[in-house]
Amino acid sequence: MNVSWDSPTSPRPFSTAIAALATASVVAGTLAAATSLSTGTASADPCDTYRPSLGDQLAASSLGESLGSGSSAPSWLTGHPEGLPQLSGNTQAVNFLTGPNSPDTLRMKGLNSTDLGIMWDAGDSRVLAAFGDSFTCGANGDGWHSNSLFQTHDENPSNGIFLEGPATGSRSEEFLPRSLKIDKVEMTIIPTAGIEVNGAQYVDFMSVKHWGNPGSWTTNYAQTAKSTDGGKTWSVVPNSMRTNTSASNDSRLPTLVAHQPGAENFQMTAFAKTPSADGFVYVYGTPNGRSGQARLARIPEASFPTWSAAEFWDGSSWSSSMSRATPVIDGRVSELSVMYNDQIEAWLALYETTEGIVIRKADSPEGPWSDKHTLVSRTQVPDLYGGYMFPHQVNNSLYWVGTSWAQYNAVVFKTDLNAVF
Repeated sequence: MNVSWDSPTSPRPFSTAIAALATASVVAGTLAAATSLSTGTASADPCDTYRPSLGDQLAASSLGESLGSGSSAPSWLTGHPEGLPQLSGNTQAVNFLTGPNSPDTLRMKGLNSTDLGIMWDAGDSRVLAAFGDSFTCGANGDGWHSNSLFQTHDENPSNGIFLEGPATGSRSEEFLPRSLKIDKVEMTIIPTAGIEVNGAQYVDFMSVKHWGNPGSWTTNYAQTAKSTDGGKTWSVVPNSMRTNTSASNDSRLPTLVAHQPGAENFQMTAFAKTPSADGFVYVYGTPNGRSGQARLARIPEASFPTWSAAEFWDGSSWSSSMSRATPVIDGRVSELSVMYNDQIEAWLALYETTEGIVIRKADSPEGPWSDKHTLVSRTQVPDLYGGYMFPHQVNNSLYWVGTSWAQYNAVVFKTDLNAVF
């Protein structure tokens, strides 16, 4: 597979054996890496990542289940563990959320390598984090599972964000419908958004048909799963399916609803609620891949996530027609995260684009949105993608999670919003 700035959201296996995966044999954060990632092809395995020094291992293993919001960060986090991006400007890397430099607890529970890290407040003193294609990396193979769900009680990100373990059980496992793992039928199932509504947890996901060229994957459909037991078990919500125009006609897939014009623009989503609790869940949608713009729907909380109850922003008012939804965030929007930030009293949109990870702000969910501000550029970390905001923010700083392709693990970042805006 070719690796470029448009690499898909995870190392994408071409068979269940995952014989060879995309890679970067370079150090992220340098111009040399930028050249290698944009032009080269190599072979590596997500399980073949940096192993920490003995000192780092001892420090990591002392973390236990969770540091908690009142604990101090360990000394090794005040330096720069190998692989942690060293940045200048408005953003700095804080700690690894997953991977060899994260607490050993995660690896003992089956999460060695993963991407994304879509985070939301579960409404019960926990934050839930949904990941994409994940790997156990044990003696019996890579342990590929298409998605995973972890939790933390750490609501204060100022000393780092530390996960405790799976929300689904004792080991990292798929929590969404099991994917077929058949290329050009259904390769994998990836979460794209998460939210708590009236005590229940909801995760939107996409059924990936084929990865294709970097950044140009196609989907069969998008749908929402629901949990009423805090994230332990999940079931799909039937009226939440949006069938894509590229859907596979294969009997092994779930029964697909007829394609509705406009559904192709809501294959990947971001969920948000207003601080005024106006009774709606706002759903930002983008097409499959990395080249689409973002459109906006809103669904009453009492009906969420039933799309027949949705209204769509048509540029001047709310319409019942999905096909009339017009872009609210223009340009190339990939893996979007949206939330209201009460520290600066504005809406924030964080996403990956050609410049790197960028942010925009607005006074209302539909915009207008400000110009883009780059938080981490391609020259700093060429292979960074998937910027997702932590739901709790402090001290005019924005804490968010991004994934390094070369490391294939999630990193916590801190951005000085005063320096950005």
